[in-house]
Amino acid sequence: MILVGILALLVFLTACEDFLYREPRLSQTKELTLSKYEGLEAGVIGAYALIYDTWWYGRDFVVFADMRGGNAKIGPISSGRYYTEYLWNNTPQATAWLWQDAYIVIARANNVLEVIEGGFEEPGVEQEDLDVLAGECKFLRALAHFDLARMFCQPITQGTGANQLGVPVVLRTENALPARNTLGEVYEQILKDLLDAEEDLPLTPARAGSDPKAWATKYTAQALLARVYLYMGNWQKAAEYASKVIDSGKFPLYTAAQYTTWDKDGVWGIDAAPEIIFEVYGAEGNAAHNNWDGMAYISNPTGYGDVAASKDVYDLFEDGDVRKGMFRNHPPDYVDALWSLKYPGKAPEGSIRIENIPVLRVSEMYLTRAEAIKNGASVSGVTALSDINEIRNHRNATPYVGDVTLEDIYKERRMELNFEGHEVYDLSRTGRSLTRVDFDGAVNRNIPFPDYRWALPIPQQEMDANENMVQNPGYAGTE
Repeated sequence: MILVGILALLVFLTACEDFLYREPRLSQTKELTLSKYEGLEAGVIGAYALIYDTWWYGRDFVVFADMRGGNAKIGPISSGRYYTEYLWNNTPQATAWLWQDAYIVIARANNVLEVIEGGFEEPGVEQEDLDVLAGECKFLRALAHFDLARMFCQPITQGTGANQLGVPVVLRTENALPARNTLGEVYEQILKDLLDAEEDLPLTPARAGSDPKAWATKYTAQALLARVYLYMGNWQKAAEYASKVIDSGKFPLYTAAQYTTWDKDGVWGIDAAPEIIFEVYGAEGNAAHNNWDGMAYISNPTGYGDVAASKDVYDLFEDGDVRKGMFRNHPPDYVDALWSLKYPGKAPEGSIRIENIPVLRVSEMYLTRAEAIKNGASVSGVTALSDINEIRNHRNATPYVGDVTLEDIYKERRMELNFEGHEVYDLSRTGRSLTRVDFDGAVNRNIPFPDYRWALPIPQQEMDANENMVQNPGYAGTE
């Protein structure tokens, strides 16, 4: 629920131990805690911590996109999770809990921003230090609003576009029952926050920590801007921002040899892998650590194994493409089933209770730029063909000759970004229907576009608590 007054009480819940090596004191009031720079930084770290939660990048946000998008299916050793998403049968009583997590992060970011923008001063603290904290808060607030819009709204490039229902834009933590803004207003605020973050964030992480890729930087803001502009169909801006990240030279594409798991001397499962622009750092000490409910355990046949891979995505790869080797079966019991190896458990201990979750990778920037160019954007010295082949050459895949189509680019996105939380949103933003061949469900094998179900229902708890909230069309009580 939004219930912003309640969220204010949550703003100083435990921050991530591995980031700060200590926790904010819960006995302090908001005013006292935020009266010192140290408290402001703790508040920012507390905002980062929650994106590792089970309902967000820690598991469900990523799983939902691939389960609903056709890359994933219910595993043969399923514990009963994700049937609702697999069958596209969500209701207001059975929907995504991202709603709660995202608005708590927004509230935590807002509280820090309110103090900084109110003229905070402390001896020895430079304005540049405060600007960095503000930039981090705005990046996190933008990410939260964007992920909410992707999950609970129809795509801005389809239907009534910017005029359709968005989500509440919350810029101040207060007792309120906010109504839904238009989707155009949501995206306007996302862009404003990210452009401000780009201006304020440093080129390198602002603080030391176990994983430098877990903190927002200028490149992080630029990469998310490239994605947001792509979702908006602003092809030139998408290409320009993708180019900023690529041209920095800071994020080299994985080589074919690197594109495997850490136990085979590869990159999957290690901290600060080369392509990663931003990732959620997983550790047992994280305040939002989900114990046995994380991505590594849920997608591993020696764990829960609920989230298996569909042969629809596996069959896209030619033999020799190293990405095809990122799927495994589990003989002798499950020879015909497949699971993704992108979450092998973290090096060096290999625990499948913890995992880093990639959010932004440079390969996505090449794919974004290729799609933007194919839709009319112009970048000197670059073509859609050259960008797609740059990826394929690094994956031991046969390069394209002559030209590529949009369908080729969509296929390459699916091959490269599967099990990273993209596919259902790539389908919807491009207006393509879902078609599944490897499907074990009784209903809804294929989902046409448009259809009301591409936007998940607002949680019933929010509907009950907020008299100003409007449910998405098509769900109970809205027909």
